[in-house]
Amino acid sequence: MFKTPSQRNEAIRITLAITLCMLMGQVLNFDSSIYLALYPTIAMTKVKDYSWSGLFKTFSPTFISACVALWVAEVFQSHPFIIWTVSLLFINYMRKRADTPAKVGASIMPIFNWVLIVIFSQFSTQGMPDRIGEILLSMVITSCIAKGLVTLFPVQEKGQAPILKRVKVTHKQGVVAMVLIGGGIAVLMNIDLLSATFCMVPVIAAATQVNRQRYLEVISQRFVTQIGGCMIAVLISIVLAGNQTILSYYALILGSTIFAIATAMVKSSKVDRDIHSDAMLATVLPIQLYLGTSSFGLESILLRAWELAVTLGILFLVFQLTRFRENHVQRSQLDT
Repeated sequence: MFKTPSQRNEAIRITLAITLCMLMGQVLNFDSSIYLALYPTIAMTKVKDYSWSGLFKTFSPTFISACVALWVAEVFQSHPFIIWTVSLLFINYMRKRADTPAKVGASIMPIFNWVLIVIFSQFSTQGMPDRIGEILLSMVITSCIAKGLVTLFPVQEKGQAPILKRVKVTHKQGVVAMVLIGGGIAVLMNIDLLSATFCMVPVIAAATQVNRQRYLEVISQRFVTQIGGCMIAVLISIVLAGNQTILSYYALILGSTIFAIATAMVKSSKVDRDIHSDAMLATVLPIQLYLGTSSFGLESILLRAWELAVTLGILFLVFQLTRFRENHVQRSQLDT
């Protein structure tokens, strides 16, 4: 099944870490157990340094952004326009700092957690300080489990990482990020549609790309992985048949699914690895969000798939409109 012991160890590591964290979310009965699916998936598929300092560097920007977003949301609670304006400044700041591909990827989680706190502070009944506490606890649990599993199943040393050349972020790229992400925040701040908040992940991923080609590639890839992940979650919901409260059965089905995706990921090329890791995240998020009770969760998962399809469709429409405008300008210049 595996070509090398390293691939086997990585697949086992990913499976156990994500499964254990998601089960912890069930057992601890967090109001926001979604973080115990989100953080371990990011940690086990994206992180390169599993030292305590490396894990701290991975999670600290996300936690800081969540805390600052909470402070802004609480201080300016009666002034949503100020909250939105500060959000734009934060988005522009994060985009300006993302001058390498690694930093672009690392900027997604802090921006997304900022959006979550801002939107949920507007409409959620849960106390936001409690949510911050659950975010911190989820990060601690994820770090401890990841560290333990890396000790049991060591990561193969891959030598010195290549030094990536920094590319200055242009003013236009900053404006694109602010318009797309800021537009999404404005819509969600005015419409009570909390389930659509998680659709901001592909929006952030697309808006932070360096050029139009990468923007289109991200939209196309996310359409396959995000909708495909929801369909896998639907199948799991049918298999569980409302018996997810039986932890042994739930763990078996969940672990088998994660192991299958992890196996495909560790055996694939670098490009395909990113696709599989995104599909992993797209699968475990709806499972953790909607299958935490005895209900099937089918309606909620299908609604999520529909919201994602609409969001990605809008992003593709924006791409087509801007391309049409550029082509029109080029033709006008040739005519003159």
